[in-house]
Amino acid sequence: MKCPHCGAWNQAYLPRCNKCGTPLEENNGQKTASWEEAMHKKKPSLQVLQFEPGEKDVFIPEDDRLYDPDNVDRAELRDELEELEARRELGEQRKAQMIRERAEHVRRSIREAEIIRPVQSGSSPEREGDSVVITRRQKARQEQYIRRSRDEEGNPITDEEHGYFGDPAYEQPLVYADDDKDAPYYYDGFTPESDDPVDHGDMPRRIPSRAVREDISESHSSSRRKKNRIMKLITSILLIVAACAVIAGVAIFGTWKFVNDQNMQVRKENETRVELTKTEVEVDGQLHPAHTITIYGRENATIFFKEMQSSYVIADGRVTVTVPDYMWYDTESSTFAKAVETDTMDVTVTPFIRYSQEGDQYELDPITFTIDVKLSPIYLLNPATIYADVGVSIYEVRLNVEKGSTVVIDGTNVSTLIRETGNVSKNVQVLPVGDNIISISVKSKYCRENKMEVTLHREAQDIPLELAATVLVEWNYEPISQEKYDAASDEDRAKMQIPSISGTTLPGADITVEFPHRKLEVDKETGKFSFVPLFSQLGDNEVVIRASIEGKNDSVITHTVYYMPNADLYTRRAWDLDSQYNDLINYISMRKGTIYVATGTIQRVISSAPQMAIMNIGSDTFEKLVMLENSSKTTWEVGTKYRIYGDAYGLYNNMPRLTVRYTYLTD
Repeated sequence: MKCPHCGAWNQAYLPRCNKCGTPLEENNGQKTASWEEAMHKKKPSLQVLQFEPGEKDVFIPEDDRLYDPDNVDRAELRDELEELEARRELGEQRKAQMIRERAEHVRRSIREAEIIRPVQSGSSPEREGDSVVITRRQKARQEQYIRRSRDEEGNPITDEEHGYFGDPAYEQPLVYADDDKDAPYYYDGFTPESDDPVDHGDMPRRIPSRAVREDISESHSSSRRKKNRIMKLITSILLIVAACAVIAGVAIFGTWKFVNDQNMQVRKENETRVELTKTEVEVDGQLHPAHTITIYGRENATIFFKEMQSSYVIADGRVTVTVPDYMWYDTESSTFAKAVETDTMDVTVTPFIRYSQEGDQYELDPITFTIDVKLSPIYLLNPATIYADVGVSIYEVRLNVEKGSTVVIDGTNVSTLIRETGNVSKNVQVLPVGDNIISISVKSKYCRENKMEVTLHREAQDIPLELAATVLVEWNYEPISQEKYDAASDEDRAKMQIPSISGTTLPGADITVEFPHRKLEVDKETGKFSFVPLFSQLGDNEVVIRASIEGKNDSVITHTVYYMPNADLYTRRAWDLDSQYNDLINYISMRKGTIYVATGTIQRVISSAPQMAIMNIGSDTFEKLVMLENSSKTTWEVGTKYRIYGDAYGLYNNMPRLTVRYTYLTD
């Protein structure tokens, strides 16, 4: 039964609407029809069944399972009603969707329709009737869609729900005024029905199809057709020629690209790249500057260096060659070295590459770089400078060089005379003719040759005066006084080391020694003389000897003797410099020549010839700096700790200055 309030359908026996609860008046006090009483008034019969104990399953006949209207499952009924309501809403949605799809279809049909104009052949009653029929049908179709797109209250539905025809103001209307001769006709294939008085010949003409054009072309004249055939033939030929040209161009471009790629691949495989880096190499326990040449190239190719006359095979894509710099200028260490006399040298390496044993050899770009040429070191000991005045005919020239060097003094190779300390010496003849030039050449290993000249000046003499070739130049023993000599026995005198200086002069000449000495003996007949010097000053002692004859100019010789007692004698007389540091600074004039001992670390070197350095004999928190001049046989190194023995010389920038005679390395 339908609810009078909400319109929902309910079962006939329900007293109230299942949806809104409104009473159903037809079910309240009204009599039901006879067929309804037959269906609903009759109650199902009840049957009582008795079961015997032990029975489990009891079969109930189907006839007894009858429907009882008073015993209805309202929850199940409510579910069915909700399902029906959902189906109704789904139907409404599908209906709206169909309307939108149809509207979209019509809008697309109108937009895709051909806009054509009727043939202007005058205004006849039939032609005007045709226009009226077409316009009427279009207007009727538009009104039909407008009616479908309005709601129950007559308001138009928006375009978002029902499409284009929901709002007539969405675009321009489809109906134009009848007197508008320029109005377009939208033709979508409409054909008037058979009862409409329409002349199909006066319908708007459409664009002819291909078949129609072919039919029309048949009516052309033979000349026109011939001309068209010629044009078509020419066009076909041009198209064929253009196609052939395009194919040929593509083929040529493809061939060029293939060949170019192959050449690029070959060049890439054969491409070489050179890198040059500075480095150092260790030779004989010392580091020497070097250059590393790295060449990248194709695997198993051979690299040949012209200057070095050596070949290498590329492995793992490269060849690496490290050449010490001395190999380019040290002729003793290298067969391809060139002797140079400059501080720098320009080096050029020309590499060649060969890709196979039978292949050609190609020259690569030369490799150029500049290296520093190390000079062989020379430390001049005697004389101290390259110019000296001497008064002896035989003079000892002493040098300090690196061990293993080749040393030539005054034309004589003295390399075998080099001592462990690096000192080497040679006695040279000095004539009384003024300047005597002594040439010195030193070639150390891995260095270029160093040459120098020493000038020994000896004045010309009216009275010949010369010292013995073995004259004393260094004295390491304590001098013996006359009292000590007289008190000694003959056996003790034989053990004494007594300094002596001897020489010769013109017979009859008188000899005068301007230096503390004793026991001067002169033989007037032979001109020989000798005496014993008395050394009191440590270090260099200048002994002046003069020969004189009446009527001639005196001849004078100044001979220097280095006096230094041996370590046993010297160190026993040393004072502790650490405790006497302030006393030495305050009374330097009185302490000059006093021997001191100190232990400290060399902080920095001031000069190398002679070597002068600053030593800290204090601590890191409280420094005690001393300026030292090295007269020992040990070369100092910065940061090394030494124990030194030296005699006071003076002050240097408020620091005591000592001349070191003995040096010992400490932990």
